[in-house]
Amino acid sequence: MILVTCATGKTGKAIIKALVSAGRPVRAMARQESSKEIAKEMGATEVFIGDLAIKEDVLRAIEGVSAVYYIAPNMDPNERLNGDNVIAACQSNNVSHLVFHSVLHTQIEALPHHWERHFVEQSILNSKVPFTILQVGSYMQNMIPLWGKMLESGTHRMAYDIDAPMSLVDLDDVAEAATKVLGNNEYKNGIFELAGPSITLLEKSKILTSVLGRNIIAEKESLPNFLEHGKAIGLNEFTLSIMAKMFPYYDEHGLVGSDKPLGWILGRPPTTFEAFVRRIDEFYTPPS
Repeated sequence: MILVTCATGKTGKAIIKALVSAGRPVRAMARQESSKEIAKEMGATEVFIGDLAIKEDVLRAIEGVSAVYYIAPNMDPNERLNGDNVIAACQSNNVSHLVFHSVLHTQIEALPHHWERHFVEQSILNSKVPFTILQVGSYMQNMIPLWGKMLESGTHRMAYDIDAPMSLVDLDDVAEAATKVLGNNEYKNGIFELAGPSITLLEKSKILTSVLGRNIIAEKESLPNFLEHGKAIGLNEFTLSIMAKMFPYYDEHGLVGSDKPLGWILGRPPTTFEAFVRRIDEFYTPPS
């Protein structure tokens, strides 16, 4: 049995779907009671409702599982506490493989949510629990919620420079790689970047224009406008404060990793942005 935490978020759903497709039994851990049916519909064998910040919850969730795929809540003030609870529970239950779904370049102190995971990674390294750390790039799928707006406006906007390079990755590739890594001794005690080929906003707009057959221009969204929109859709002050630091960093440096480790794990080149756009365009249905 494999425990997947944060099971009904975007990442958790993709990981569970891939594991279930591969015939692997999954225990899903989620925070809200309303997530039970969602996890069951995805094929989870068992569902545990609990909070990663509560040690006793995590101990019960991990009891009896052979491996843990640890997805942490994004931009969470309890980053280190959550990690400590998962590590301690893995130690208590003699878990044979802890896979941490981390983030690209945790060494960057200017990105607080990356930097906090640096300490979780360090604790995992010192835990004596067999581990794999996957340092994952930003998902191509992050643009899907604004796909319709992009088509309508003819503009692809992000709150960083249109020439800033980003190693975007297809979440489906990440889920496939996670399934291959889990329980495989070849990947134990390793740290692997899971990133796609580097691409800029300007390069993305040219691909979008070519594939979609309509002109899509790249445009930098002002940070105040982006944060105001985030506030309007209900993002909390902690998340907004992280974003206020994240986008200026991206603006100057981008976020670039290597696509070679992901290609090695998959046994094929990672999905390109063009292939991703063609796939989304084929199945996209405008909301009614």
